[in-house]
Amino acid sequence: MSQKKKLWATIALLLTAAIWGSAFVFQKFAVDELSTSFIIASRFTIAGVLTAIATIKKWHRIDKSYLLGGFAAGTTMALGTGLQTVAMTFGTTPGKSAFLTAAYCVIVPFLCWIFLKEKPKKNHIISAVICLLGIGFISLDGNFKITFGDGVTLLCSAVFAGNIISIAFFCRGRDPMVLTMIQICVAAIWGWISVVATSTMPQEISMASAGNVLYLAVFSTALCLSLQSVGLKYINATVGTILLSLEAVFGVIFSVLLYEEVITLKIAIGFIIVFVAVILSQLDFIKPSQDKAVKNTEN
Repeated sequence: MSQKKKLWATIALLLTAAIWGSAFVFQKFAVDELSTSFIIASRFTIAGVLTAIATIKKWHRIDKSYLLGGFAAGTTMALGTGLQTVAMTFGTTPGKSAFLTAAYCVIVPFLCWIFLKEKPKKNHIISAVICLLGIGFISLDGNFKITFGDGVTLLCSAVFAGNIISIAFFCRGRDPMVLTMIQICVAAIWGWISVVATSTMPQEISMASAGNVLYLAVFSTALCLSLQSVGLKYINATVGTILLSLEAVFGVIFSVLLYEEVITLKIAIGFIIVFVAVILSQLDFIKPSQDKAVKNTEN
């Protein structure tokens, strides 16, 4: 593989992380006027149309397995995004949301253990403990209680981890872009069901709110998912995941610049600890020779 392709893949993933990081701010701006249900419905509808057009020549591949996988991934995506958006209405700032959501990287190995029977490694267990410490710095108040909004964000992180697991399971032997398109469309359907159920269809939408939703749909969803697919195709998966985890860092940067979020020393320490945990969860410190020896022993 040429160095040029690796370079462009790295740039694509860094751009994805930056856009996803900025999306926390635009999401926060959107909830000031629009309901969570409508944001999800409109965001994923627009992104669904764009990805459907992009994959139209592959529609003939869609079968029951694609639909089942898309339903599982789309349901968890809609629920995770909904919880993340709701949390912001309860005071969770974009910066805190970015880092608390990033905890899904630490949760994924344990869900793999439960659903895919893949036992977590030592670094996963260590990173989980470190992550809990960081979450404590970010979310616990003087009475050692976590705020409701931060608690909902952590729940959203667990749901996003479930989304990753469902994609990993159903993507085997299938076109990832087709599955992504179905996933987005399913999330949009759940969004509109929620809009009807909660009667939260807005009577009018300001240009600012429309712009926020368009940014989330076009850039944060449709464009980023495409860049992610291209980037991960030409770069090592571990390196790619670490680059994408910079989303949390960009989230804080954009929150400070655009939302004027104030970062206290305690919260900053928490951010650093969580980021270390996320990076640690993606690294494997077992040497290949040792790993091979373990496998031979098991056989």
